[in-house]
Amino acid sequence: MGKSVRMATLAGIPVELERKPIKNIYLRVVPPTGTVHMSAPKRATIEELSRFVAKHTAWIEERQAKIAATPPPSARRFLSGERVYLWGVPLELVVKFGRGCNVVLRDGSWLILSLKAQETESSPAAREALLNEWYRRELSLAVPPLLACAESIVGKRAAEWHIKNMKTKWGTCNICAHRIWLSLHLAKYPLPCLEYIIIHELTHLWERYHNAHFKSLMDRFCPDWRERKKLVDTPLED
Repeated sequence: MGKSVRMATLAGIPVELERKPIKNIYLRVVPPTGTVHMSAPKRATIEELSRFVAKHTAWIEERQAKIAATPPPSARRFLSGERVYLWGVPLELVVKFGRGCNVVLRDGSWLILSLKAQETESSPAAREALLNEWYRRELSLAVPPLLACAESIVGKRAAEWHIKNMKTKWGTCNICAHRIWLSLHLAKYPLPCLEYIIIHELTHLWERYHNAHFKSLMDRFCPDWRERKKLVDTPLED
């Protein structure tokens, strides 16, 4: 017997729904994008499937968070002449070697990566780690004023916030703990994108799901959120 696959929104979560000649319902969260895949009996109703997803929402979010926290290997080499971004501004990477400490400095349109030992600090992974720490510091300075402003707009406060190296999600919100996580890669995009993501995550403290109610709240808190979403979802040019 054949099978059919289609996209469906169940309990507010986008799900790749596959109908099969089986008796039970099965859920998978598929890397690297964290897509939710459901295998379901052909006779199961949408209401039954929605209840099943709602029951397993916490598990789905946990799996997606784990996938998001495991970035894929970088294909970049982080050599002089490559392009990097800070707050949407392209910078030319300059790699230097010397006897001092590992340092990242911005000099106009250049981003200088100064490494203390060519033999031990020349791997792409080491260079990326150093750049990511720089992005983390930049983001740590930018978030507090934007968060304070967003909290006054949304009417909800985050008990705590953290930065994580997430490459498949821009942010997450633990509703019970009022804790939000932000991707350090947001430092590469214009500041309005960071502000949009902060508002987005705080809005989840009013509404868990990305449903019509959530979108109406976003329309109130950040009227141009759709334009900002398009901007942050557009890959930066290398």
